Amino acid sequence: MISILTITYKRHHLLEEAIESFLKQGVTLAFSEMVIINDNSEVDYVFDHPKIRILNYKERFPSISSKLEWGYKQCYGNYVYRLDDDDLLAPWAIENAIKDILNNPGYEIYRSSGMYFFMNNKFEKESDNINNGNIYTKAYLDRIRFPDKSGNEDADITFHHNAKIYQSKLKHTMIYRWGMNTFHISGLGEQSNKVILDHADKVLDNTKGTIFLNPHFKEDYYNQLPK
Repeated sequence: MISILTITYKRHHLLEEAIESFLKQGVTLAFSEMVIINDNSEVDYVFDHPKIRILNYKERFPSISSKLEWGYKQCYGNYVYRLDDDDLLAPWAIENAIKDILNNPGYEIYRSSGMYFFMNNKFEKESDNINNGNIYTKAYLDRIRFPDKSGNEDADITFHHNAKIYQSKLKHTMIYRWGMNTFHISGLGEQSNKVILDHADKVLDNTKGTIFLNPHFKEDYYNQLPK
């Protein structure tokens, strides 16, 4: 099984689109799950689907890395695909991931050759791969030490532990989104965990209570992808 691990914080309007991209994976849903980690103690997200688990954690994690580390341990799959709440799976994401894993056994990380870059929900270009969207074996995540940081932690997790990495030759699996009038941690550069987490509290949605999620796309993303 492949677990799609999505961490989220005060961005439910974006999370709904990430969930929708998972639901659009078709028959490959049978071989996958989506695990969503929400550590906004003032909000409970609710969405009832047999392949989606939302874990509403009641204490703020001290860093993005610690949230990821706790999150992957909740996953049932032996393979963990990281998808941020503001990004989307391409229509063939899980299908291609399964092909790479089955046809190229023995690797610890499976990397897409690139990603589809969207600015303010409009396709701009294909670009080099970033670290969101990587697929990690559970065994690899178990053996490494996670960094204590909330920015650029994905590069550390991927490249600083002598991983055996497979570079996919199939179509990109992730839509990376920028803009959208929201907070992007990578836009802050190298900052302390406290600075980054405090800034998120200042600029993101402060809705409280129970939020019943309604997964849907706000734009026709898939028809914008290169043929």
